[in-house]
Amino acid sequence: MRAYTTLARPSLTHIPRLGSPSRSVIALKGHSARLYSAAAEATLQVEDRDRVRWITLNRPKSHNAIAVRDLDDLAHAVESASDDPAVRAIAVQGAGKSFCAGMNTRAFEGLDRAGARAVISKVGRAVGSLRTSPKPTAVLLHGYVLGAGFELALAADFRVALPGTKVGLPETKVGIPSVLDAALLRDHVGLSLAKEMLLIGDVYPIEHLGPHFVNAVGGKEENGLQAAAAALLAKVTDLSPVAMKSQKELNEMWMNTPLKEAIDISIDVFADVFVDPATHEAIEKYNKK
Repeated sequence: MRAYTTLARPSLTHIPRLGSPSRSVIALKGHSARLYSAAAEATLQVEDRDRVRWITLNRPKSHNAIAVRDLDDLAHAVESASDDPAVRAIAVQGAGKSFCAGMNTRAFEGLDRAGARAVISKVGRAVGSLRTSPKPTAVLLHGYVLGAGFELALAADFRVALPGTKVGLPETKVGIPSVLDAALLRDHVGLSLAKEMLLIGDVYPIEHLGPHFVNAVGGKEENGLQAAAAALLAKVTDLSPVAMKSQKELNEMWMNTPLKEAIDISIDVFADVFVDPATHEAIEKYNKK
């Protein structure tokens, strides 16, 4: 029988109501900031620095629980990087003591079937944007990483975490199933543990998910998590964006296509990248090393 410790966690059913309904997003370029809302404090901050788009969930008082109105902003922050040649990678982090405690469950009160579909579709777009972005994506995990916050972690290409980070999918305790990118959990942790996490809804130390779930570990020093993420992403920002885009598209296709068909499609994708001059530049640069 597996031995593990179920850790205390903030109750998803008692996350405080979030603030003003006005949307609030700050876009940062270098050291300048532009406020796109009259709200006093941005609930989502976006900064482009060192060829990385840094997106910060900024509801620290509620462990960055996500309100429905935040979802389109998060999706747009990720998706708008797709066509920006200055951005080579995307990182999502949380302000305060946690990465993200999931959706604010007030959003689910009183929904009918159509309303539930509308809300979860918005969640799906926001979470899925990390998986389907042509740019490599990373999440910086600390504190609590629950529900939709954990799905962001499952969807991203890279996970950078502090030791002792607490993760889980407690939806069944709220009375709803885990959906969307929770489907990736089995590939990350194996079928047995995935079923346990999905059905019971407990919270686990991130180390319980195995040695390969996290790609890099942040140090204990101040900004150690950001430094570890920046070092990891620096390994991809110098690589060909054409190769990154093609490889991510192949990864997505491989997860959704039978093996023989996936191999045949990958041959065409390989040939297609040679149409772009950036491919030849990258090959020449590599061969000169």
